[in-house]
Amino acid sequence: MNSDRKGTFQDLNALFVFGACTILVIHILGFFIANQTDYPWNENLEAVLLILLRFGRSLFIFATGLLLFYWYRNRQLDWKTFWTKRWRNIVLPYIIWTAIFTGFKFQSINPVELAYPFFHSLFTGSAFYHLYYIPLYLQLNLLFCLVKPLFERFLSFRVVLLLFAGQMGLYVLYHYLFINPLWDIDWTANSLLSLVQHTYIAGQNYVYMYVFTFSLGAYAGLNLEKWRTWTHKMRYFAHFVMIVSAGWIMANYLSGSKSYLESLNIFEPLYLIYTLSFLVSFYSLSRYLGKLPTMGPWLSNIAKQNMAIYLVHPLILFLLESYVIYRLNWATPLLMLAMFIVTPPLCIFLYKHTLISYWTSRVRQKPKQVLQTETQKA
Repeated sequence: MNSDRKGTFQDLNALFVFGACTILVIHILGFFIANQTDYPWNENLEAVLLILLRFGRSLFIFATGLLLFYWYRNRQLDWKTFWTKRWRNIVLPYIIWTAIFTGFKFQSINPVELAYPFFHSLFTGSAFYHLYYIPLYLQLNLLFCLVKPLFERFLSFRVVLLLFAGQMGLYVLYHYLFINPLWDIDWTANSLLSLVQHTYIAGQNYVYMYVFTFSLGAYAGLNLEKWRTWTHKMRYFAHFVMIVSAGWIMANYLSGSKSYLESLNIFEPLYLIYTLSFLVSFYSLSRYLGKLPTMGPWLSNIAKQNMAIYLVHPLILFLLESYVIYRLNWATPLLMLAMFIVTPPLCIFLYKHTLISYWTSRVRQKPKQVLQTETQKA
């Protein structure tokens, strides 16, 4: 690992923070859109915001590819150390919170009753309907281990463009197979057709739906200075493409040419262009903010809490929606803002207190404190 670069890379901190904010916002908006009778507001505005902010996972996938190839480029990869670190920092907290969510959902501590839903949630990421990103993140890490030598040798900007075309082609194929089908196909006719259907229905859980975004991050990590220069030069054009594509997506929904559910689909060519243009246009800003003397350290500290916010926020939002906000006679926008503000610190607090390292460190500190007290008395 490139220890000489450790702690010096600040380009992505603002992107991480913004990505976490978009995840919070869309989950808050989703609740209020589904409960317009009890919490009326501008439903079209809420829907448009939710539709246009659904690229948070793409930001994280790009950043994952960039960081992996930046830190490990042209270095020998120690698989044992690599996966041990992920077991401690990713998998173990994921197991703990999957267990918490499963017990919370079924209101039980009976291991016989909870065993099947727990293991099902663990392997599918379906606990509280949103933890699929952790299994996906592990797939991305496995993909990195497998393709690292090939990417370091062969990944060029031309290859990235080919992968972009391939990803677009896959989205178009799925569009004409499942959204606006050109052929009448019985997907239950045999196991192969059922598997093809599954690749679309559960596509968000699998790495092949994000190959281009991950590869773009890999290219950026392997050619960081080129990527910085290119995104800086292209930022104004990217702003333009982002505004046009966002307007197009918004117009499709508001005009009724696409339903709300259809507009939520991020696996389509137009949304891929929109996400890519946002990435390019935002990268230089993220890098600039990360270098600011005051904001930079603050963004870095918040970015380190992304895991806490991601894992715990569904529980916090559920508790707020079920037991708190209906008691408050506040306007809907004010309720949204309050939920957005109080959720991150609560997530960080709860996550910290479920870490095994937190409790083991407290146990190690106790004998030292007792020894110091006895020494002072003597």
